[in-house]
Amino acid sequence: MEFQEFLTGQGPEYLGTALAVVSVSLIARQNTLGWPLGILWAMVSAWLAFTRWHLISDGILYVSYVPLQIYCWSVWLKHGVTQESFRPTWLARRSQMILLLGVILAVILWGIGVKFFSHHLTWIAPPAVLWRDATATVLSYFAQFLQARKRMENWIGWAMVNGLGIHIYLVQGSVIYAAQYGFFLILGLYGWWSWHRTRKELMP
Repeated sequence: MEFQEFLTGQGPEYLGTALAVVSVSLIARQNTLGWPLGILWAMVSAWLAFTRWHLISDGILYVSYVPLQIYCWSVWLKHGVTQESFRPTWLARRSQMILLLGVILAVILWGIGVKFFSHHLTWIAPPAVLWRDATATVLSYFAQFLQARKRMENWIGWAMVNGLGIHIYLVQGSVIYAAQYGFFLILGLYGWWSWHRTRKELMP
């Protein structure tokens, strides 16, 4: 009975928030243990997104985070987080412009796709805050891959995701997850500073 009350109450939101904050804190410190904790956070968050908030894009994102975080974890383990050859770096300016255009195109396609499928598949609930949710989702994918490769741009992407996340979850009535994204925003600033310091230390 107590476990059922935990599931139906705010317990999963507190659990997801705790896992997320510890995970991001460890990743900001370039600690590989952040990835397995991130996998658990993604599983809890996917369940909440689909069953409570009807955030379809976020739900899909959280589910896909599981293999994504496994991929990121394997990359960090393969390269070794302390190796000079795997230090944080910025993309070239041309690559940054291509990245920006890719993000814009992906957001448009993602939003149109979610809207189409929600209209034609009865088991998908009408998406809430469609375009804001789509933007946060697409940015999360790009930021995750950039983070796996230790590109500094990932922290810019996460800052945008976290700002949108605060707004989206306040609209959906989840103050706990809105606060979680507030913590993410602060931790993201710390992560950028920490990676920037490492980059400077390892520069020839």
